[in-house]
Amino acid sequence: MIEHYKDDKSTVFSIVPFEVFEFKPGLYPGSFRVPACKDDSKPSRFVVGASEHLMTIGGKKEPIRIITPSYQIANSIVKDFLDGQLWTVPGEAQPGIAWVQGEVEVKKFLDMDLYETIRSMQRSWFVSLCKHTDDEWVKKKHHRVVSDQARFAAKYLGLEPEWMRAEEIGFTYNKCPACSTMNDPNNIICSGCRYILIKERFKKEDFAA
Repeated sequence: MIEHYKDDKSTVFSIVPFEVFEFKPGLYPGSFRVPACKDDSKPSRFVVGASEHLMTIGGKKEPIRIITPSYQIANSIVKDFLDGQLWTVPGEAQPGIAWVQGEVEVKKFLDMDLYETIRSMQRSWFVSLCKHTDDEWVKKKHHRVVSDQARFAAKYLGLEPEWMRAEEIGFTYNKCPACSTMNDPNNIICSGCRYILIKERFKKEDFAA
């Protein structure tokens, strides 16, 4: 905290189920960690103060201190984090994180319209994450298409899609030699490219002709 600006504070609230970490090079303080929120009825709270950086102006040998107020820091934490997330629609479907000016308690934030807004937007984002992961899973059947965010989303929505068992499937499913799609061991034909996986059984089936 910068001594002469200790009363300059803003508050970041998050219902995102994983930690939000933002680093701003050149600023002091410049590292910001917003704790993960496991229950969206109890948002995580992170109070931000002013930061400073040094700048040389007009050829002077001694740099001067430039103060960045807390509201700019808080806005930057939220905006930069949101910009780095997949499958968001700004203002509609995005992680539940926001900031307010001043040092605000959780109880007061829960009474704000902003709280309900970020809950709604995060739910929409979770739905989007699951839909896009469904699409990628159908194409590739590979654990790499399943993000931690998608797992959080599925659990929150009470869904149990096949890709939630990605690691298990990775050990038990067979990779198609033609397109690398992961297939159920009982598949006769690849679900991705129609390559014949079990030729003996294929010949015995009616569609062999």
